[in-house]
Amino acid sequence: MLTADLVRVARHQDLLTVRPLQGATRRRAVELAGALVDLARAHVGCPRAELDEALAALEVSPRDRRLSEGLAKLVLDRCAFAMAPGVEPVALRRDVFREAAKARRATPHGSVFDREGLVARLAPAHGLTPPGLDDALFADLASAHRLLAFEGLPAEALVAEYDRGQVQAVLLRALRVGVTVHAGHASAYRRLFHRAKFLRLLYRLARLDGGGYRLELDGPYSLFDAVTKYGVQLALLVPALDACDRWELEADVAWGRERERLRFLAVGGRDPHFEDAEPAPLPDDVAALVHRFQALDTPWQVEPFPEILDLPGVGLCVPDLVFRHRGTGEVAYLEVLGFWSREAVFRRVDLVQAGLPYRVLFAVSERLRVSADVLPEQAPGALYVYKGVMSARRVAEWLDVAR
Repeated sequence: MLTADLVRVARHQDLLTVRPLQGATRRRAVELAGALVDLARAHVGCPRAELDEALAALEVSPRDRRLSEGLAKLVLDRCAFAMAPGVEPVALRRDVFREAAKARRATPHGSVFDREGLVARLAPAHGLTPPGLDDALFADLASAHRLLAFEGLPAEALVAEYDRGQVQAVLLRALRVGVTVHAGHASAYRRLFHRAKFLRLLYRLARLDGGGYRLELDGPYSLFDAVTKYGVQLALLVPALDACDRWELEADVAWGRERERLRFLAVGGRDPHFEDAEPAPLPDDVAALVHRFQALDTPWQVEPFPEILDLPGVGLCVPDLVFRHRGTGEVAYLEVLGFWSREAVFRRVDLVQAGLPYRVLFAVSERLRVSADVLPEQAPGALYVYKGVMSARRVAEWLDVAR
């Protein structure tokens, strides 16, 4: 993922935009991307320091330096580095340095210390060749790690990733984000909204009169803590936007060293005939809850809920799970709110009080310090405040009692 210092932005007064890669600039970007990808492929098996030097040595004009550094960052993100197996550098250094100290003390005054001879003598004892021992001494340094594999891609695809990465980098500094999305296929909407759920983002969803949806999201700089982690989660939503035919994004961002508040605008979209049929995954904690619930002896069956609950006059809700009673066919839902913000909980409370026509259990981490008593027992929605992991048995009890 790109960082803010690698983004090519333009500013006009308080408006911030990403400088698009167009025309000759885009052609240069594709050429650079191709050269960088080739360098990574050629250095598989080499130390990271050699690849870093090769990437830095690539000749580019001063105007393309930031572009080149950004593309190189994305190439490195696709590289898998690791220390050579079977080597314990700390123990090896301890043994070699101890023997070297002895050899230095035994070297007559005025004579040259025979480093090569020492290495040649010690290497076989460690199952290494002399050059191998030299490499292994500091194999735990990041610069010495070997490039084991590179997840290559076409140059045009890397440039498209750079386009997306610029928007992601700006959103790392967002206070709030608003996105309008339009798609010809309902599956694109579902994947986007469930991706937001998977990433545990704080959002509000509204259907637009002329078609499409409006997604309002809290930015990382609106939180008191967990800013970096939440910012990365928000940035990871950007690829899911490209499942929609077109999208328009505007955000308030804290930009620059002074964290000046600016307005950021970006647009995007993709082939209108595209349809991503891959289902959005369940978050790990929700998937674990499903597994535990299915192990219980209960008349309720559980499965992921792929739809959106449209509540006329109330709003929209995107539950994680749906429960169906095998005998009566009754239905109830579960939405997990995570632990980012107490405000998100009270938005759901407002939803219930506005006349929620469905039975929904909202699961909330105790870290948010919210009481389940904020909703009356007779309300169609309820809060389940959990500690650590969600209890399948507690969920089952609510389903039976609330019938």
